[in-house]
Amino acid sequence: MSQTERILFIDRRIRLAGKTTINETADKFEVSVRQVKRDIEYLRDRLQAPIIYDRKLKGYIYETEFHSLEFADQSLMLFYVMIKSLAENHHYIPIYSNEILKQIESSIPEEYREVCDRVSYQFPKADVMAPEYFATICEAVKNRKCLEITYTNLSNETSKRVVEPELLINYDGSWYMICYDRTRDGIRTFHISRILDISATKEKFIKHSKEYKEELKRLVSDSFGIFKGKSVSNVKIRFYDAAARIVESQTWHRDQKFRWTDKNKRIAELSFPVANFTEVLGKTLSYGSLAEPVKPKAFVDMWKEEIRKLAENAGLAANTEFATED
Repeated sequence: MSQTERILFIDRRIRLAGKTTINETADKFEVSVRQVKRDIEYLRDRLQAPIIYDRKLKGYIYETEFHSLEFADQSLMLFYVMIKSLAENHHYIPIYSNEILKQIESSIPEEYREVCDRVSYQFPKADVMAPEYFATICEAVKNRKCLEITYTNLSNETSKRVVEPELLINYDGSWYMICYDRTRDGIRTFHISRILDISATKEKFIKHSKEYKEELKRLVSDSFGIFKGKSVSNVKIRFYDAAARIVESQTWHRDQKFRWTDKNKRIAELSFPVANFTEVLGKTLSYGSLAEPVKPKAFVDMWKEEIRKLAENAGLAANTEFATED
């Protein structure tokens, strides 16, 4: 049994029974008294638990309230279910070990193991990434050495690139690699499913400037979606009725602003920074007539053009005028 399981047991007994003893934990887990003493020291010194020995109760108690591990059992159960669900879909976790999964499972209290079968995570469709690609990229990141890739873009143009892989991201079921592209002299995002070939090189990463590191951080965190760029615009989208109520409880971006524009809560607006309109356009269109871009004009025009194309495909006339806020 792991130390985590013993610590959670000690915490649970103190909270539910008011106290616990060293022998109680040692007998349950078939470990030495000395080992349990080390667990209690870890609980006190590393987790800052106010655990003390009460001579009157002849056991360990919390001197003051301690809530840090209050939902630890449920959290561990959910973590296990999530990892197991991800592991069953190897597109999300290209490389994993059954032994690690068993270790996590062994830490879950027996009364929660049955609950695990009644909780599930359903993940959307995912791209395929070969385990050897994942391993090659991770080694390159660890060793700070370049990769040579053969890449096909959305226009079906194939090119060879020498890249410095900085970040590996699974976004909405797809794997992306954010790199410094030596061939194009700039930071680029590569959709890994479109990499035709990948191989390690002996070339070390360039020692980049502080400005480069700041740009890399900004590209990853400042704007919506996986498609990044240097120019960031503040997008505003208007939502109606059911769509507005759905979006109210969602987080599209950490810096988003949501507000109701009418007292009956039928119309709302969501604004957030975007560097590339491609992804947010698809998300807006997914709400159909219940979502309407307001600004900037470039995004509104892009949305209108897409609707015109849809109307043409459907054999309809698209002469509707849309309101635009500059």
